[in-house]
Amino acid sequence: MNTKEKIFNVSLDLFSKKGYDSVSLREIAEEVGIKKSSIYSHYSSKEAILMDIFDYFTKEFDIDDEAIKISEDNPLLENPELFYHTGSEAVKNMLFEDRNLKIWKLILIQMHHSEKIREFFQTEVLTKPLVFWESLFSMLIQKGVIRGDCNPKLLAKQYFSFPIYLLLEICATYDDIPEEILESFFDETEEHAKFLFESVRVKP
Repeated sequence: MNTKEKIFNVSLDLFSKKGYDSVSLREIAEEVGIKKSSIYSHYSSKEAILMDIFDYFTKEFDIDDEAIKISEDNPLLENPELFYHTGSEAVKNMLFEDRNLKIWKLILIQMHHSEKIREFFQTEVLTKPLVFWESLFSMLIQKGVIRGDCNPKLLAKQYFSFPIYLLLEICATYDDIPEEILESFFDETEEHAKFLFESVRVKP
């Protein structure tokens, strides 16, 4: 790693453990093994490091958005569980990176201290996924896969609230999240998705 990458990683590690406000540039420099003044060759301020971290994570979400395209002729729509599994694997690959897990924890710590981070959380973590799943459920209703009396917006909220709850529970419980806990997270969310789809599926 070059020096800027070291500053990025050390800052993220400290921010996610202590909170942004509790970490100084001097502490970051000491952990990296450089002088405090050397940080300014790469970042103009501590806030600039924080914004770089979230710019990185935003790009990760942008990539994830492209992982699944919804179209009416997508064969996966005939098998909602498989459709969910495909998306789940994309999210799993992202969350299994230690850096991304630390950013998740940092978001939960900092979203009430930064308007930009709060907007990111509301848009990327809450709003956009709900729009995605509401659109999917609407298509499934139109295709006759799930019952026509279902409310797609309500289904999206019922579906999405469970993994969000599990993720919050995990982040509140573990400083360093074990891999087996993450595996269990994805197993539970897939079981929940299967249960939800089965309860609203049009029976043959």
